[in-house]
Amino acid sequence: MASKKVKDKHYLNSLEEIKTAYQESKDWVDVFATAVYNDVRESNEAFIDYVEEVTKTKVKDVKHLQELTEITHITKIYVKGKEVKAKNEGQEKEFALKELEETLIGGKTSKYSRAMETALLEGAKYKDLLKIKPKEYGLPEKWSIYKDEDQYSTILDVISWEYLLIEPFAVRPDLRTISRDLEAPYSVVLDAWKLRQY
Repeated sequence: MASKKVKDKHYLNSLEEIKTAYQESKDWVDVFATAVYNDVRESNEAFIDYVEEVTKTKVKDVKHLQELTEITHITKIYVKGKEVKAKNEGQEKEFALKELEETLIGGKTSKYSRAMETALLEGAKYKDLLKIKPKEYGLPEKWSIYKDEDQYSTILDVISWEYLLIEPFAVRPDLRTISRDLEAPYSVVLDAWKLRQY
């Protein structure tokens, strides 16, 4: 189960990049523009963690994050890989809120997912994963950034990554063995395997 190490490394590298950018500029707007990658959840998590560390304040919601960082205007965003420029100040404000909200949800999702990965590495079974609730990480029952997510989809994603179901040529146990190992219904492991079938 090497994926947690990879994700931890991504988180630590992102955190270092964010710290360096902030120490050089002392400007969250600059940090957000240059060192935070919205499509990388570990980067989102690192940004939120570092904002909380510097401000010594727990981020409550997107408006609070905006107050702490003073990120009120963003001139361009990317939608489906295409750059979209703001047409006016009102749209710059909309873009800022949208980007901050995606960052906040992405960061919480990263923290939630990594908690499950840690639990699996420590020997957790499926029933233990069911006890790790999204609300403990500030997430609603269902949330969405790039796709609809909830506790079940997160569990499937974590199982898929941790048991290398994402790798078509990986050497791994068969699905029934994984099911027994996790003490999970076979249908759950099958759903996790289906996530990565293209």
